[in-house]
Amino acid sequence: MPVLFVEVDNHTEPAAVVAAKIERYGRFFGRQVKSDRGRDVPLWSTLWDDSGRGGFPPVALVFTKDVGTQARMNRIKAVRDLSRACWQPRWQNPHGWSPRDTEEDGWWDHAGTVPVIATHLDQLRTHGPHGPVWWRFGHSDWQPITDALTNTGTKDEYRAREEQRSLEREAQEERRRQEREEELRLREAGKWECPSCGSPVYPGDAWGEPVATGGPCTVCRRITDSQQPPTTERTVTAAEAAETNGILARLRRTRPPALER
Repeated sequence: MPVLFVEVDNHTEPAAVVAAKIERYGRFFGRQVKSDRGRDVPLWSTLWDDSGRGGFPPVALVFTKDVGTQARMNRIKAVRDLSRACWQPRWQNPHGWSPRDTEEDGWWDHAGTVPVIATHLDQLRTHGPHGPVWWRFGHSDWQPITDALTNTGTKDEYRAREEQRSLEREAQEERRRQEREEELRLREAGKWECPSCGSPVYPGDAWGEPVATGGPCTVCRRITDSQQPPTTERTVTAAEAAETNGILARLRRTRPPALER
């Protein structure tokens, strides 16, 4: 059975002293010894079974003094904050360590951390050790002991999310492939032969110009257009422009008609 270390707090020591005990647990769990194969292994693993949850064995803090609910929580939070370096896992991502708020996704690495759960003796008497009486440092609510000791945000959970994202990407790519194939099918179904050269003509040609159904291809149409004679336009001479728009022309338009005799 996995081991659980228990510390009983009678509220006779400062919170810093209780936090220092958690630090000493961490140093003890970090001690290495040689196995029968000559490899370095944690000393504690040669004495107790590994829970398989990752990290060091857990430590349970049981507070016994009746100081009221608020004072009890204040003490638990004080010990939590003073011992954060012992129980706080590190945020990891595929590129290594990073602060939690700089990466979109990753996992909590619990290696080398001491899981700490806290409760009060009155809660144990009322609900028993398997009731929702344990508050794990780093969690936000009271939980049964199994839930409190279960690591959250693990690498396995990250891998499951990555696998789901990969499946979604593959499904999206499959939808896009099917859409492209449908576009090609409709394009092929709508083509015809150019009446001039016999080459296939599609509803939208390579130059983006609209093509009338059954009409010639763009190349043939342009060749035909280039063979049309240019439109002849007569050049207006300067004298004709002056005759039409000059001062004398305006005066003639504004001169009153001559009186008849």
